Amino acid sequence: MSLATFLFVASFITLSVLQEFEVITLPGNEKRDGGLLGLILTLLLFVYLTFLYLYVGSLRSLKRVRRVLEAHPWRPIPGAHRHRALKDASGVPIRLQLSAAADSTKSDGFMSARGTVHRRRWPEAMEQGAWYAGDVEGHGVLGLPGGTDLMEVQPRP
Repeated sequence: MSLATFLFVASFITLSVLQEFEVITLPGNEKRDGGLLGLILTLLLFVYLTFLYLYVGSLRSLKRVRRVLEAHPWRPIPGAHRHRALKDASGVPIRLQLSAAADSTKSDGFMSARGTVHRRRWPEAMEQGAWYAGDVEGHGVLGLPGGTDLMEVQPRP
């Protein structure tokens, strides 16, 4: 996102400065309204706004993850297991194994996990151990040790 913002601002400034100092001459330069330069800058703005719209979902997800992490500490869990037979439109169906003594075949309730960027990607390393922040009945955050591969966890509807 920062890169897209930087590229948009840099393109806008570069085109404006080059046109002003007559380094580049665009057709329609004799007009007061900007002509082709205005069209190019409008298209750049449209592309930038489209980019922002596409990534608003990821930004909202990161905001929810931040709220959960501010309210709940990380705790290690033995694993989170993906249920391959269930289908989930909003993410990956999982079962959290909250303690080592708990049987991994016993259901603590299936939950839905989704990544912040790649919604349906499941890191297989979470089967061997993961970190969890949140409450068991509600929303939480699941991640690999070191805080990588963050996923939102919520009860399945």
